Amino acid sequence: MKTRPVQAQDIWITGFNPGREALLTDRIPVLEMILSRSDPRCRELLALGTSRGISVRQESREAISALVGHSHHQGVALRVREYPYVSVESLLERPPDEREPLVILDCLQDPQNFGALMRSACFLGAKGVIVPRDRSVGITGTVIKVASGAISYLPVAMVGNLARTLDQLKERGIWIAGLDVEGNSSIYEADLTVPLGLVVGNEQKGMRPLIRKACDLLLRIPAGGPLQSLNAATAGAVALAEIQRQRIRNE
Repeated sequence: MKTRPVQAQDIWITGFNPGREALLTDRIPVLEMILSRSDPRCRELLALGTSRGISVRQESREAISALVGHSHHQGVALRVREYPYVSVESLLERPPDEREPLVILDCLQDPQNFGALMRSACFLGAKGVIVPRDRSVGITGTVIKVASGAISYLPVAMVGNLARTLDQLKERGIWIAGLDVEGNSSIYEADLTVPLGLVVGNEQKGMRPLIRKACDLLLRIPAGGPLQSLNAATAGAVALAEIQRQRIRNE
C-alpha cells in the first residue's frame, strides 16, 4: 500500500497499549503504522495491522521520535488523519443502558487532564464525552496517549453551543449535574442513579455562568483535608466512581 505523505494535522497514536486498542476497534481510521521493534508484542501489532490492510514500515526509534515529537512511544506509532468525532444525536439514539452517564467538559484546556479523565470515564462506565468546539482542547496525540486506549472505546462529540446541547439532553430525560466547589449538595447525598450528564468545568475557572445556570444539580465533593479543591480529572473520576457505586448498590 502506498504511504500518504504526513500532513500537519495528522494525529499520532503512540505506545503499545493505545496502538493495540486502536487496531482492535474500527472507530479510528489508521493510515499507517510505524514500528522500530520486532518482538512478540510488535508482531501482534503487525498482524493486526496487516489484517486491516494498514501500511506498515520499520524505522529507527530516533526517526519515530522525530515524527511524533517525543521519545515516549515504545517504538510504536500509528498515524491517523483526524479523530472521528460523533454527533450528540448518535449518542442519544443508543439504547437507554448505553446512553449515559455522559461526561460533559466545559472548556477543559489541559490535554493531560482530558486524557486522564477519558481513561477514568471509560473504566468507570461512562458512555460518551461531550466537549465544546471553542476554548477547549480537542483530541490530540497527548490526549490519546494519556487515555491509554480509552479513546478507542469512548465516543466523543464536539458541539458548537454547549448550553444548547445541555437543553437537548434534558429534553431527552437526562439530568445535568455540575461539579462545583460551592455546590449545594454533596455527591454522596444526591441521587446519581437517574439518567445523568456530569459537567466538569475549566481547570482554573470552573463552569461558565451560563453552563452553571443550566445544571439541574450543583454537586460538591466534600473536602476531608486542608485543600479545598481537586484538579478536573481527579474530581471527575471521584464523581464517576460515586455514580457507579450508587448504581451497583441499586441493582
